[in-house]
Amino acid sequence: MKDIMIKQITSLLLLFCFTLPLLSEAILTTGSRPKSLLDKMPLKNVADTLTIKQNTTCLSKQVKPMSKWEQKRYDRAYNKKFFKPWFRKRLNLSWKQKKWQFVFARQKIYTRYGKRIPRKWFNYQRRNSNFKKYESVLKSAITVRHTDLKIYPTKQDFYYNPKRVGEGFPFDYNQNSSLNINTPLIVSHYSKDKKWVYVRSSYAYGWLPVRDIAFVSKYFKKQFMNNNYAITVRDNLFIKDKNFKSIVKLGTIFPIDPKTKKYMMATRTKSGYAKVKLLNVKKKWIISKKPIKFNSTNVALISNQLIGERYGWGGKMLARDCSSLTRDFFAPFGIFLRRNSKEQLYDGKRITSIRWMSKKKKKRVILKKAKPFRSLLYVQGHITLYVGEQNGEPLILHNYWGARLNNRKKRIFGRAILTTTQIGKERRDIKKRAMLLNTFSKIINF
Repeated sequence: MKDIMIKQITSLLLLFCFTLPLLSEAILTTGSRPKSLLDKMPLKNVADTLTIKQNTTCLSKQVKPMSKWEQKRYDRAYNKKFFKPWFRKRLNLSWKQKKWQFVFARQKIYTRYGKRIPRKWFNYQRRNSNFKKYESVLKSAITVRHTDLKIYPTKQDFYYNPKRVGEGFPFDYNQNSSLNINTPLIVSHYSKDKKWVYVRSSYAYGWLPVRDIAFVSKYFKKQFMNNNYAITVRDNLFIKDKNFKSIVKLGTIFPIDPKTKKYMMATRTKSGYAKVKLLNVKKKWIISKKPIKFNSTNVALISNQLIGERYGWGGKMLARDCSSLTRDFFAPFGIFLRRNSKEQLYDGKRITSIRWMSKKKKKRVILKKAKPFRSLLYVQGHITLYVGEQNGEPLILHNYWGARLNNRKKRIFGRAILTTTQIGKERRDIKKRAMLLNTFSKIINF
């Protein structure tokens, strides 16, 4: 009887030892973007959104596959730019870049509900920004969850006059960008209240909550920069752990552990430094070795997930704006784009100017020069992905807030849509001079 009990205890101990590593792993699984105020915004239609099939599968047949060697070149450049913050000795921001957020203090700024924000609030934010301590830390760090990069060290949103056309929610001017989990950073300094850190990533800079980052050691950098990376190819995934949960957007990078072949994520220890945690992924199709092949199948897979997503200024409320759509579309293919449309204009390989052309000639040049799913069409303040030709018309995928009307208001679309370059041309109330085809100034090719 005693021998049987010893065997049972031994079996239980062995079971505990073998299951302990599994329990210490986090799980990456499918999920969905939590509902928010963005989902309550009114959405309008025009002929394009009703008659053009909101699916890129057929259009993707026009794609010319990218060669393996060309993708490798793009991907090497992507990785170098992505990890660049860890090689910086300083933030290298100009005086204008450091101070541009303080311009709001001299303007009429409002809460989401139309209440004027007093000057003393901005004075406090200025003091709490603590720029006297700029570059006093200068340590490498990493994000430990999906997070929002703010222009002031506060979660408080603020807006220009909500009564003005194109202002108010969701155009929160404290929302600079969103950052994925596992994003390398360099930290400049702490806010005065020690709750925020001023950081620079590979494509944006601003304030993050201290709890959303962890400092990294040389050993951690060596683990993470192993030149063997995976990237999420499904949107709105979840990392789940016993005491932790984070959304994971399409285009999030995870290094692959050379021993276990599992995916690595950064977690924050009590000391404030990062350590590696392994991810257990049961649904293998949600993540893939980076870069994925640039072909018609994968182009349709990535782009179709972006269609219909609500407009989220600067990644607000886990959604996307026009430039984050293009950025996240190209990321799985190993092509790096920066934060906003003006910067993305210079991220391509070749730029063709179409600014002063007639509407007829502009359309002809787009159809000739732009490459399906490899070209961007740019106008100041907006950027779109060219997806090919249909019935002699160039089609674009873009997260579009709205089209300008003759009465200076906007017809709100508020989501990612497939359209022509003359969206709403059948309507008398649409301002024809403001149509995208009339305003597009550049073609950017990759």
